[in-house]
Amino acid sequence: MVIHPQARTTPKLRAEIKAQRDRKQVGLAKQYNVTPQTIRKWQNRDEFTDKSHRPHRLQTKLSTRK
Repeated sequence: MVIHPQARTTPKLRAEIKAQRDRKQVGLAKQYNVTPQTIRKWQNRDEFTDKSHRPHRLQTKLSTRK
């Protein structure tokens, strides 16, 4: 499994965050030293792998010029 080089969480830690849905996001963020947005992201995802930040579709049009 490839983890983003600047990731502050591991798949194991992400699973722990997901399992603690009943705790407040601010408290979890302080415990794991991440932002509440990070806690929210991992609690709402179904898988714990990093997603690509590249666009899914390229916004380029190819010309038919020869």
